[in-house]
Amino acid sequence: MRLTIAMSLDGFVAGPNQSEENLLGEGGMQLHEWVFELAAWR
Repeated sequence: MRLTIAMSLDGFVAGPNQSEENLLGEGGMQLHEWVFELAAWR
């Protein structure tokens, strides 16, 4: 199995108020938006 995860410099992998319905928390996708700009992602 291979997993990929992004972590902010302050150690967060999810936003606040994480739940089963909102796995990345409120605004959690904002922590990962930087990766979509990378040439390696495209």
